[in-house]
Amino acid sequence: MTRLHCLAYNIAGGSLARLETLARVLAHTQADIVALTEANDESVVRQLASRLALTPLWARGSGDRHVAVLSRFPILHWQAHHKPPLTQAALEVKLDLPDEGCLTIYNLHLLPYLLLPFEVRRWQAIGRLLAIIRARPPGPHLILGDLNAIAPGDRVLHWNNPPRMRRVLALQFNLIFHLAVPRLLRAGYVDCFRALHPAQDGFTWMPGNRTTRYDYIFADEPMSRRLCGCRVVDDVPAVDYASDHFPLLADFDLDP
Repeated sequence: MTRLHCLAYNIAGGSLARLETLARVLAHTQADIVALTEANDESVVRQLASRLALTPLWARGSGDRHVAVLSRFPILHWQAHHKPPLTQAALEVKLDLPDEGCLTIYNLHLLPYLLLPFEVRRWQAIGRLLAIIRARPPGPHLILGDLNAIAPGDRVLHWNNPPRMRRVLALQFNLIFHLAVPRLLRAGYVDCFRALHPAQDGFTWMPGNRTTRYDYIFADEPMSRRLCGCRVVDDVPAVDYASDHFPLLADFDLDP
């Protein structure tokens, strides 16, 4: 069976001091496509790509948090979308998969904080991304990255979060609003982790104190039919030190 391994990973700034641990995590996953968020140091991205024999692509976000894609496949086209309301960034990358045609990925990083005004902005950002996709249909594609949003039915162990985050959520009586992720679900996208693990939390934040699922891989209908695996990568020691997020890995069957 020929499989495509796609990874979404927030690397928390991706500093040079954590280059070795990040490289160990990424090498362990054996991902063919790596979507990095908070990839703020372009030199680190290029060094990671060199060690993994992948092609790097780095793009600026709208602020000081940037995005990158590492690919085992040729990059045919790319464009960074980061104008409001689509902040912080969406990196559109079209890849040439041998014997498969093209696959487009949208590496997405949205605003943080679970307060309602921020969730409204995330809802608006998703709407803008969907408009971009509909205006220029890309064929088979994935939307992946750190959405900083909560899917319907997901738990958030907010009482275990750092004090500042607990204080922020207390401003809205610990209510969590679900606007951004349902907009993707209504558009027909499949939440890869939830489709395969309906009863698991799948927390991607944070090592040592898991409380929240912020990171997602969404597949359109053609790619969802090829989905054969999705897991939070927590089985390599370096992952506890490389970032404040766990990577999320999805596998797709490329056989006819």
